[in-house]
Parts: sequence; C-alpha cells; structure tokens
Amino acid sequence: MNISPLHKHHYSEMRQLFLDVFTASPWFDEWTDEKHLDLYLKDLTGNHNSLSLGLFDENNKLIGGSLGYTFNWWQGKEYFIKEFFISTDSQNKGIGSLFLEQLTVLLKKEDITHITLMTDKDVPAYPFYQKNGFTEQKESVFFAKKID
Repeated sequence: MNISPLHKHHYSEMRQLFLDVFTASPWFDEWTDEKHLDLYLKDLTGNHNSLSLGLFDENNKLIGGSLGYTFNWWQGKEYFIKEFFISTDSQNKGIGSLFLEQLTVLLKKEDITHITLMTDKDVPAYPFYQKNGFTEQKESVFFAKKID
C-alpha cells in the first residue's frame, strides 16, 4: 500500500469511496443533493492550502482518503484533517492505522508539526484516534450555531 496526493483524475473514485463510507453505519450521512456533495468535496480539495491524500492498495485502487488543510501557526505548520476515511471492507484490519503512520511520515518530511481533527465521541473513530496517539484537548471546545 502506498500514500500519495489525490489529483483531479482521482476525483470520481474518491467521491464514490467517500459516499460509500459516510452514508453507511455509523455515520448515515444523507448526501442526497449531488451539487452540495460536489461543492463540499471541491471545497476540501481545491483550495491553495488543501492537502488531499489517498491510500492505494497493491492494485492502485483507492481504499482511503484524508482531506484537509494546512495552516501556519505559531507552533509550526498544522494539518487539519476534515475527513478521514477507509473503505468499509478495509476497516478493522489495521489499514487506517497504517494510513496514519504513512501520513505522519509524509507530513514530517513537509515540516508539518501537528495534526488536528474533530470527531464525535460516540462513534468508532473516537477510540481509533486515541489508539493512534491523538489526545483529546481538554482546553478546547467545538461550538456550533444553527442560523434559522
């Protein structure tokens, strides 16, 4: 397996993998509006500070993705993962952990000093990230406000 940047020619494969993962358990996202899905994915992959990486199997099939942004911060350059996903048939086999290991090596070569992300506490991703060395930041909180 190898990790490499996702390019425009990977878009349809990445889009389908994203849908397959996030419309299934435990997420059950309802991406029924194709336009919003494409706008969302293009927001993540098409900005000057986007960093979109794919995990490819030995047949060069995309089996995982990490979509996010890089930012310069007073503590160094940071990679914020907005979406991290592994194909459902590849989950619970250590492949996500392998992807994070390879991702960390690649980021270190790019002088990126921190990886940050958000996830819900009641989904399998929460213990997965803890197992892979991520720590919950007690001094931070995530706020949201719905605009009616």
